[in-house]
Amino acid sequence: PLIIVNGMEMLNNKVLFRKEIEALTSLPIIGEVVFNNSKQQLVLEAGKRSFIAEEFRKIRISLLFLGIDANHKKIVVTSSIPGEGKSFIAANLAVSLAMTGKKVALIDMDLHDPSLGKLFDITSSEAGVSNYLTGEKEIKEIMREIPNQKNLFFFSSGSIQESPSELLENGKIQHLIAYLEENYDVVILDTAPVVMVTDAYLLSSLCDATLYVVRHKYTPKM
Repeated sequence: PLIIVNGMEMLNNKVLFRKEIEALTSLPIIGEVVFNNSKQQLVLEAGKRSFIAEEFRKIRISLLFLGIDANHKKIVVTSSIPGEGKSFIAANLAVSLAMTGKKVALIDMDLHDPSLGKLFDITSSEAGVSNYLTGEKEIKEIMREIPNQKNLFFFSSGSIQESPSELLENGKIQHLIAYLEENYDVVILDTAPVVMVTDAYLLSSLCDATLYVVRHKYTPKM
């Protein structure tokens, strides 16, 4: 049985263990989150404690070691491929930070296949980032306060455009991020997976830290 198990692990091309990540990169692992078996996508509530909520609190504290502070507040969240849980991580991390009293801006920057809005019952057809980048809307017109989530402000992706990646190169995204940096304590950008498009590379150069989400038994090793 031991030989069979070891053989299956050797043939598996998905990430199974933390040590495999550590062997492939020198970047720090700032936290681990258990699989969410509930249908509830926002797992943090004020006054309630749970194991998964505590894991997000640990990640929140670990951000300090990445240099996130009052002067370095912009965070990109991405992953390799769709389905790894980056939007789940981004949303709950934003909620966790907002619960500390910080004014948090959560931006759905996945202009290709947005899903973050679904967690807050906001449809992608509503005006958002893409509509600002095309000049249709102003920044204040695409900001939404989230009911029952004090200090959390959401910017949806907006309507799907024909060439979303090109919108990031028209110069307006820099103005948006500068505005967010000036008016919020923490800025979290949930962007498209890096294997699909180059958006995360561009956005990471404008931010202070990048969180790369890896999912057990799902993320490919290579």
